[in-house]
Amino acid sequence: MSGSKPYHHGNLRSTLIEAGIELINHEGAESFSLRRVCARCGVSQTAPYSHFQNKEELLAAMQDYVTEQFMRQLRGAMAAVDDPNDPRVLVEMGKSYVMFFIRNPQYFAFLFSQPYMTVNLSLDADGTDNFPPYELVKSIVLRIFGGLPRQRLEDMIISLWATVHGLASIATMKNVRYDKDWESKIEDIIWNKEK
Repeated sequence: MSGSKPYHHGNLRSTLIEAGIELINHEGAESFSLRRVCARCGVSQTAPYSHFQNKEELLAAMQDYVTEQFMRQLRGAMAAVDDPNDPRVLVEMGKSYVMFFIRNPQYFAFLFSQPYMTVNLSLDADGTDNFPPYELVKSIVLRIFGGLPRQRLEDMIISLWATVHGLASIATMKNVRYDKDWESKIEDIIWNKEK
């Protein structure tokens, strides 16, 4: 068994989700099964069925769980800026994006190394099936800079996404060394890019 602590009491659903994320990150999606998740949690093989019908439901719940936490973080960053039309909203969201994954690198690996979600970069994409954090950034850019030509808006959204996603990727890599404090430097990097 891995470094996971056996489940004793509390929220079994969250414990199964976190164990599933850990299993995929350490052993890959091909090793994923409810039985193996149960073993990581130290629960019986019937325990998850009160929450999930099958491994596909658990996988969907894992993606939703991470996405919901991520969206809460981004919305909190938005709320910290008094004027919702101030471009600093995007800077605060960018900082929040990177710091969320620095604090939770297991979520970055899970979301972006497996084909569980998609990001459609097209400005005209139907947002209903798109990754919610991307749609949120898109909606903010459209609200603040909506008067720009559509191609410029699409380029801006992709550039903003690429910047913060790239920073999060670099910051969560175990073999990358950086002697500055990420939290204070993220704003400098993002703000300088957009000035």
